[in-house]
Amino acid sequence: MSDTLPPVQDRTGEGLTLFAMIQNAYDSFSVTEKRIADLILNSPETIIYNTVTQVAEGLEVAQSTVTRFCRTIDLRGYQELKIRLAQELERRQPAMPEQEAQSLPGQLANNAANSILDAAMHIEESVFESAVAAILGARKIHIFGLGESGPMAQLLKIKLLGLGLMVDAQVDVHLQMIAAAHLDSGDVAIGISQQGSTKDIVAAMQAARKSGAKTIGITGHGKAPITEVSDISLICMNRGLSNIVESFKSKASMLYVIELLSISLTLKMSDQSLEIKKLWKTTDSILDKLY
Repeated sequence: MSDTLPPVQDRTGEGLTLFAMIQNAYDSFSVTEKRIADLILNSPETIIYNTVTQVAEGLEVAQSTVTRFCRTIDLRGYQELKIRLAQELERRQPAMPEQEAQSLPGQLANNAANSILDAAMHIEESVFESAVAAILGARKIHIFGLGESGPMAQLLKIKLLGLGLMVDAQVDVHLQMIAAAHLDSGDVAIGISQQGSTKDIVAAMQAARKSGAKTIGITGHGKAPITEVSDISLICMNRGLSNIVESFKSKASMLYVIELLSISLTLKMSDQSLEIKKLWKTTDSILDKLY
């Protein structure tokens, strides 16, 4: 790939989209650059839902070639390319007339309901049952989450702790790696990541798997890097996460999965006489905290 090609000028101020910018500069691209440009123009979802490594392998080019192309079109890197593409694809989708007339509370409620239905359809029952069985059979469970996924990890910890399971949640990158290193074949590691591409979560899950633990990934993308280090993947949603509304929808669907896991585990444990005692212990322990 040519290193002397001048970057495409940022013409967003003139109203040009990223697609238009690439099309305008297309003739000046090298053969290799045109292959990358063709993928962006004809299959932007491939960029959005895959890592730079996966895209480079698919195009049979070096990862650095893809990264340099991003800079050629005046972007800081591959992650900015993904975000810009997701934003522009979303702008292409016309709003439904009824959505335009609906109030913001109504729109958010409708989005949350739809995202939960999406999650219910995407999660395979056999895969979900495998996750429940793995958690029930675990000696120890460690949950990893960062950013907005951190509170979700803590919530799942509370749910599982209330069931009497040996569980902890780590929302610090160093503690995650330390915890992962001490897991073994009798343990389970659960990674929660909305986009599934947070490097530190993927690294912790990879370390947990290397230690012999079974890994369960909860994410919003079916082709995200976290799925590559997860023995069991619970995919909540298969749409872009480009803005605050999509992020809200993603969180709603992931919270649905957390509740679904805790309720399923409760029902399973209620069928076992020894396990039901753990549930009553939780209730007894907080009785004096309630009016």
